[in-house]
Amino acid sequence: MKTVLFCIALCSAMPALADGLAGAAYPPLLPPPDLVTRLLERQPQVTAAQAGIVVEQANSRRLTAGSYEWSVRASAQRRNEASGPRYRENEVALERPLRWMGKADKDAELGRQGVSISEARLADAWHEAARTLLRRWFEWVREAQAAQRLQQQAALLGQQADIVRRRVAAGDAPRMEMMLADTERHRVEAAFLQAAQRRDLLAAGLAVSYAGLQPALSGSLPEPVPPPGDVVLWRQKILEDNHEIELADAEAALGRVSAERAALERTPDPTLGLRYAQERDHQERLFSVTVSIPIPGQARREQVLASLGRADVALENARAVRLKVEADALAAALRANGTQALWRQLADIGRQSASNATLVARAYELGESPLSDTLLARRQALEALSAAEQAQIDALEAQARLLLDMHAIWSLHAD
Repeated sequence: MKTVLFCIALCSAMPALADGLAGAAYPPLLPPPDLVTRLLERQPQVTAAQAGIVVEQANSRRLTAGSYEWSVRASAQRRNEASGPRYRENEVALERPLRWMGKADKDAELGRQGVSISEARLADAWHEAARTLLRRWFEWVREAQAAQRLQQQAALLGQQADIVRRRVAAGDAPRMEMMLADTERHRVEAAFLQAAQRRDLLAAGLAVSYAGLQPALSGSLPEPVPPPGDVVLWRQKILEDNHEIELADAEAALGRVSAERAALERTPDPTLGLRYAQERDHQERLFSVTVSIPIPGQARREQVLASLGRADVALENARAVRLKVEADALAAALRANGTQALWRQLADIGRQSASNATLVARAYELGESPLSDTLLARRQALEALSAAEQAQIDALEAQARLLLDMHAIWSLHAD
């Protein structure tokens, strides 16, 4: 009873969730949706899947028409009688095998199922291409934000080095402190150059794979805003319309129909023929109808068993895919929820560390704190702010991935 009540409550909540998702804001950090659509349309796996639909549509028409064709057979001969006349004789026949026992309908169903599989493959290819673009985009965002943070830290350390240099010139600090300040600034500048190189390499890779995409960060990172609902509803929404499950179920259905079609082959198809012959120099004319039926053997029975085995394999594969997708859907929902809380906590730590570094730097400027404490506070602030920003990007990516898996953004059938 608890399960029934839970399902009723969940089903009643789903329309509200769908309305909420329809009005969900597009993530501000992502490229424009129109541009993404054009980029995904040109991806090789998507165009290959589109070509696959054309192939399966032609294959469906082939199965509906059938592989049996008319055949014409003609022969000519001479009849020689002992001590008698010789006659010219000829014969022509028109033959064609016939599908019966519902085989034509089953072949048409096989064709339709093949088209359904190709359409599911297109949807799955589109979704995987969108996932790849999303992952590579946030890889670039991470490196770009890290480079930006290191550049800001290098600027702060440059200001700190100027303060140290003034104190050394005034005789308030030893020259060794100037060397320490310059060393720390150079270390951060080297880290910035490394991050900038990784950022530029990722940007170049995006430009090659997605012509027209120009990654750029505008201002500060946006605050992650989770979509409406909770973990249970997010997971249910992902499972409602999932291309991996649709593809696996379609392949399992194809295996079942193929097994049913193979079972019909236990009864062989007859071959119907029309025959016309002229014998004894056209003195005799023959019209006849011929029927030939193969005698089934063990090969047909084994073919049915093999088809049943392949259908069982496809069914179990579909079950495995469903379990995997259910686990992935739950992980995506939990990740979107967990990264939000982690980012908030790390953001608080980052702000406290930055405030502490500012106070310690001010204390050094007034001669109330040693340089080592200042540099340590700067380094701790850099680590805390970087961790907070990376957690913020993780939350943004997790929420964008959740929207993508729920088909709220970058959907193949967005129209």
